[in-house]
Amino acid sequence: MNYSPVKIWFIVAVTLAISATTIRLTWEIPYIEATASQIMIILLILATISVHAFLIYFTIKPRLETLKRLPIRIWVTVMTSVGLIGGIIHFINFISSPEAIPFLSAAIAVLFLLAGIIVYLLMLWVIWFKGKLKNQNNEKINLSSLD
Repeated sequence: MNYSPVKIWFIVAVTLAISATTIRLTWEIPYIEATASQIMIILLILATISVHAFLIYFTIKPRLETLKRLPIRIWVTVMTSVGLIGGIIHFINFISSPEAIPFLSAAIAVLFLLAGIIVYLLMLWVIWFKGKLKNQNNEKINLSSLD
């Protein structure tokens, strides 16, 4: 196993940041009374830990072929879905709170939600459909020619 100092440095930095984020999110759980907020925090913790595992794995084995494997595609899809569900729960809680009374706060929240949904749909298209289309002769269709 040949790890360069830059890879080790990156892994340590990401681990420290993700650990701090996870500890901070976990710290919130006992103080939250609303079940929806607890579920949101738990989903965000799962997404954070999964992003950490993905970054470590891809740093150790940086091959694009890895991203095309079915278990990795399913994992990325599930964790992105978990993150989006947590974001939607947060959006619903924020819009109904007194903090969203200023119009700009609600507008910014809607823009963030729309951006998250668009990125989620783009991620699904890239992971599951790009390059997978075939014509009647069972030949792959070059998607770059469809633009």
